[in-house]
Amino acid sequence: MTDHINRWLLASAAAYLFLLPTNAATFPRSVAYGVAALCALVAWFTARRRGTPIPLAGPAVLLPLFAWVAWSWASLAWSVDRRYTLGQLERELGDSLLVMLAFYVAARDARSLRVLVGAALSSFAFFALLAIGTNAVQGGWDAGRWHLGVGPWSTWLVLVAPFLFALIAPKPAGFGGGTPLAAVGVVLLALLIVTARMSENRIIWIALGVSFATASLAAAWRWPQSFTRAPMRWILPAAALLLVLGLAFFDSLVERAETAYQGRESVAATLEHDPRIVLWEHVKDRIAARPWTGYGFGRRILAGPLTTELGNPLLAHAHNVFASQWLQTGLPGLVAFASFIAALALSYLRFLRSRDDALAFVGMLGLALVAGFLAKNQTDDFLFRSNAKEFWAMTALLLGYGMRRERAPAAGDVPAL
Repeated sequence: MTDHINRWLLASAAAYLFLLPTNAATFPRSVAYGVAALCALVAWFTARRRGTPIPLAGPAVLLPLFAWVAWSWASLAWSVDRRYTLGQLERELGDSLLVMLAFYVAARDARSLRVLVGAALSSFAFFALLAIGTNAVQGGWDAGRWHLGVGPWSTWLVLVAPFLFALIAPKPAGFGGGTPLAAVGVVLLALLIVTARMSENRIIWIALGVSFATASLAAAWRWPQSFTRAPMRWILPAAALLLVLGLAFFDSLVERAETAYQGRESVAATLEHDPRIVLWEHVKDRIAARPWTGYGFGRRILAGPLTTELGNPLLAHAHNVFASQWLQTGLPGLVAFASFIAALALSYLRFLRSRDDALAFVGMLGLALVAGFLAKNQTDDFLFRSNAKEFWAMTALLLGYGMRRERAPAAGDVPAL
C-alpha cells in the first residue's frame, strides 16, 4: 500500500512540475496537483503511524515559515480589500503549503530526486523547443499564449538553470555525467540562452549570472581539490558563460533603448528613466503610511491606486519581492519572510559543508536556486502563481531529500566529485 502511494505521489508530482510553466493545461495540472497533495498527506500520516516519520525541516526553517503564513492570514483583519486578500491567501499560501509538502515528501530518495529534476529539465526542453519552433514558423512568439507572459517564462528559466549541473554530477544526486549527458547539457544551455534572449528581459541575464556564479563558487569552495587539479577545466567554461551572459545583457539594453525610445536615448538614459524608479518612490510613501501592518496580503493589493497615480497598468505592484512583502504585510511580515528565505539558504549552506558529497551537491543547487530567484525578483515580484509554486516545489524537493540524506545517508553510494 505504501509503495503504491509513493509511486502515485512521485508520478503526479513529476507531472505537475512538468505542466507548471504553461497556462495551456490547467485541468491536467490541477488533477496532478490534487493527486500529489492527497498522496503526500496519506504518505505523511502513514509514516508517522508506522513509527518511521519523515524528518522535519527543523524549527529554524519551520518557525519563520509559519510566522510568515500566520501574519499574512492575520492581515485579512486590516486589509484594504478583504475579498481580494482572502482569495490570494487561499491560492498563494494555502496551495503553496500543499505544494511544499507534496515535493518535500515526494523526494524520498535519490531516484525520486532524479525523477523530479528530470521532469523539470524535460519541461524546460519541451517548452523551449515549442517557443523556438513557434517563432521560426510564425515569425514571432507570444509568451502569453503558453506561459502567462515573458516575465513568468524568464523566471522559470532562472529557476531551472541550476539543475543543469545535475546532468554532469555523479550519482546518487546527479545523473552520472559522461559525454552523452554533457552533450544534452550543452543543448539545454543553448536553449536557455536562446529563449532568454527571445523574452527580451534584461534582469534575467544578471539573475542567470548570479545563479551560475553562486554554483561555481560553492563548488570551488566545497571541492577545492578538483579545482586545483584542473583549474582551467572550471575557469574557462565559467568565464565563457559569464561573458556570453554579459554580452546578452548589454545587447538587451541596447535593443530596449532602440525599441522603447527609437534610438533617441542612450542605454544609460533608459536605465535612468526606468518607470520602476518612480514606482518605488510611490511604494516607499505607501509603506511609510502603514509600516507595521501593510495593506493586506496580495501582490496587487494596491493595483488600483498605483496604476491611477502612475498612469501605467504594468505598475500595479511593487516590482521588488521584499518591498512587496513590506507593502502587503508590514515590517513583521517582511522580517518573517526574509527569515524564512535566510533559513533555507543556511540549510543549503549546511548541506554544502557536509562531508557527504551528494548532500553537498544538493546544498550547491539550493544556494544557486535561491540566489538566482532573489536576483530575478529585485526588479519585479514573481512570487506569484506558477513561479511561486515552482520555487516552493524546487526548494522543497531539495530540502526534503537533503534532510533525509543528512539523517540517514546511504552507505557506499557516494562517489567523489
